[in-house]
Amino acid sequence: QSDAEPCSQPHWVVPDICPSIAFALADATDGTHIRVLPGHVEELLVPLVIDCAVFIEGPEDGSAQLVGSEGIVVNAGKSKKAVVLRSLNLCIEGGVALMIAGGCSVERCVIEAASVGVEIAAHAGEAVSLERSTVQRCRTGISLAGSTTVHLEGSRIEHCASGVCVTGLQIEEGWNQILGRLSQASFTENSGADLVLRSWSIKESSTGLIRNAILGEEVEVGGWPWESCSVVARTDSGAVVLHFSGGNVNATIFEEEEGG
Repeated sequence: QSDAEPCSQPHWVVPDICPSIAFALADATDGTHIRVLPGHVEELLVPLVIDCAVFIEGPEDGSAQLVGSEGIVVNAGKSKKAVVLRSLNLCIEGGVALMIAGGCSVERCVIEAASVGVEIAAHAGEAVSLERSTVQRCRTGISLAGSTTVHLEGSRIEHCASGVCVTGLQIEEGWNQILGRLSQASFTENSGADLVLRSWSIKESSTGLIRNAILGEEVEVGGWPWESCSVVARTDSGAVVLHFSGGNVNATIFEEEEGG
């Protein structure tokens, strides 16, 4: 089969049957299995968009590499294993290495980026898992919007400026177990915080009032999740104390008295 002919088999091999992963994806349909041979290196100059339920599997030795200035965008269905990426090495010089906006399972992959390693859209969290994978040497290892339901079991986030950043998280007053799934990962040798909260809020238990974080201020937690710590943080309705212990966080509200 020549390189100019479309890939028409449900199980394709790169580069033997198809010259590249991008070429195989161009004609892929739900259920397609793309196997990548050892030593294959593919340069990404435009985003690699995955919009159907495919299984892309690299060699067990992890020698299949996707490199370049653009990353992978996953947007294919809501089920957890709509897209499976296994044993791939992704090294991106530009922005986000892996953007996930649909169901995706990332297994035994190594992800590296100049900016964000993995960015997960708000509606996709429950259907996303990173298992036994490594995210390394990124400005932000994993970026989440609004939800902490992504599974990180057995994964490592290391040598990043910040480990996991969660934007828009709402925390109930009192004890919460909302960080349990994120705490399944291992965080090592990150130069800044292991956990960062941006644009977060506290919901008061008695009144239902929402206290929003001061615009532009972040909560940064180092040594997480292995070390417990407390952080005093400002909101638009006074200060709160956030106590982090493993996958749990306790929010305590300061009741400030007028006149000091």
